[in-house]
Amino acid sequence: MMPGWQERYERICERFGYEPRRDAEAALALDGMLDKPPDIRALQGIIRGRAVLCVGAGPTLRMAAAALGSSPMPVIAADSALYPLLRLGIKPDILVTDLDGQPECMERLARSDIVFVVHAHGDNIGLLHMAKSFQRCVGTTQGAPFGAVQNFGGFTDGDRAVFLASRFGARAAVLCGMDLGGPVSEWSISGRAGRAALKLRKLSEAASLLEWLAARSRSSMYTLSYPLSGFAKIAVADVKNV
Repeated sequence: MMPGWQERYERICERFGYEPRRDAEAALALDGMLDKPPDIRALQGIIRGRAVLCVGAGPTLRMAAAALGSSPMPVIAADSALYPLLRLGIKPDILVTDLDGQPECMERLARSDIVFVVHAHGDNIGLLHMAKSFQRCVGTTQGAPFGAVQNFGGFTDGDRAVFLASRFGARAAVLCGMDLGGPVSEWSISGRAGRAALKLRKLSEAASLLEWLAARSRSSMYTLSYPLSGFAKIAVADVKNV
C-alpha cells in the first residue's frame, strides 16, 4: 500500500459514508475466490517500462477513438469503457472493474487473456462471484491488503487504472475518455437513473486523487481531456509521440 493512502481512504469513507468494515468483509470474500498467489507478473509484463493508455467512459472517448485504434500502447480500461471499446474493435489488455459496469461483455471475455483487476468494496459483495470465472484475475481492496487481495490505490475504476499504471512502473500514462468534470456519459450511468450527481462527486474525488498521485509518481502523466495538475494536456495527434 503506497505511503499516505490510508489517510486518503479514511477521507473517502467520511465523505461518501462508506464503512471500512464492509470493505474488509468484501475483500475477505474475494480472497476466498481467487487463486493464490495473484498473477502480478502478468501486470508487470504488460505495464513496466511502457507508455500505456488509461481509458475511461467519458464522452471524449469518441474523440480519442482514432488514437486508440492506431496506437501500439497497452490499454488499461475502466469497466464502463469496455462496451464502447469493443464496439471500436479494441480489446483492452487490462480491465479495472468493480463488476457493476458491463457484465455481459465481461462474461464474453472471461476466458480471454485480459487481466481482470477486480475491486472488492462494501457495495458489491453480491457480484464478487463473477471473479471466479475470469481466467486471469487480480483482486484489490481500498483497505489493508492481505492474501490474494492487493491495494494499488485509487477510488473509481478510472483512477484505479492510473494508479495501477504508476504502481507497475509505466514510463507514461495517457488518460483517454476521463472527463472528470463531467458530463457523465450514457456508458457510465446506463440503467442507473438519478445517479449522475453521485457519479460527478466521485469523478471530482478521482481528479483530486490523480493530482495527488502525479506529485508522487515516477511515471510521466498526460491527459487528452480533463486538465489535471501534474498531467500534460496533449492532443490526440500527439499520442504517438509519448
